[in-house]
Amino acid sequence: MSQTNPTLSQLHNQIDQWLQAIKRSDFAAICSHYTEDVRAFDAVKQLQFRQADYLAHWQQCLEMCPNHLAFDLKDIQIRHSADLAIMYALLYCAGVNDKGEVQGCWMRLTQGWQQQQGQWRIFHDHFSAPFDMVTGAALFDLQPDAT
Repeated sequence: MSQTNPTLSQLHNQIDQWLQAIKRSDFAAICSHYTEDVRAFDAVKQLQFRQADYLAHWQQCLEMCPNHLAFDLKDIQIRHSADLAIMYALLYCAGVNDKGEVQGCWMRLTQGWQQQQGQWRIFHDHFSAPFDMVTGAALFDLQPDAT
């Protein structure tokens, strides 16, 4: 689809605003992108989150990672209708730990977006990392272009 599609342009704009809010650690702006009935499957802490718990989780993440260096999407794909959209991409998240070392990894992100009162809002987040079925270890060293 072309970037001249108004719906697609609006979605890309909202996704960019969400990313910029995260990069600024702007908790209020991050929260403004989620619906009241958001259901999230984050890669850490618990199996699923509802709105209040998920927003509290975002606050904890921002506090745990005050020195984040990157929160970037690669290979964004969007499928949409007039009022619903699914976005999926690879996500690179990195920060500096308390020893001054950069720690980061690639993960997978899928989001459900819904048009509400003229604005696109996230009703579903799913962050995940692949894992080795034999050892159960998360595979944080994978790179996007590796086959």
